[in-house]
Amino acid sequence: MRSPGRLTGGASQQIPSRIREAIEPVIGASELDLLGVELSQEGRRAILWVFIDHPDGVTIDDCARVSPEISAALDVDDPLADAYELRVSSPGLDRPLFCEADFEQFQGQEVQIQLSTALNGRRKFTGKIGEMEDDQVRLICADGEHLIPLSSIHRARLRYELSIGGSRGPREK
Repeated sequence: MRSPGRLTGGASQQIPSRIREAIEPVIGASELDLLGVELSQEGRRAILWVFIDHPDGVTIDDCARVSPEISAALDVDDPLADAYELRVSSPGLDRPLFCEADFEQFQGQEVQIQLSTALNGRRKFTGKIGEMEDDQVRLICADGEHLIPLSSIHRARLRYELSIGGSRGPREK
């Protein structure tokens, strides 16, 4: 099993790590892998996303089967003080990237990155994933290459597009 989690550090990392500790055994017992967790906001509602995977893929039935078990584990540990809605999901076509291993695995593919703090006056980047350098990912963008510290990344997702022929694949430039 991999070591999933949000890329950001500090206090924001403590909550997802407590959540991971509470739910990883449940997900592992279901023969699934925990990719990572995200906390997001939709209006006034807090959403806790749990991303699961399996080498053969994840079905809606897999998500529905493990969701009540994840909910029960979170009720026991209670890592979030406020009310939230739990959503269990496969990574999908716009797969979230959570850790250094994800960036290494998808090197050469296009990604959208949102930073928690601005880098050179920007918080959003789109480009191809290059090699890792000392806890930084090299991102090849239309305006040149950027070294982005993993600790500055708030959210990263692969970009996919549907071709005219209807086949799916990683977005290439």
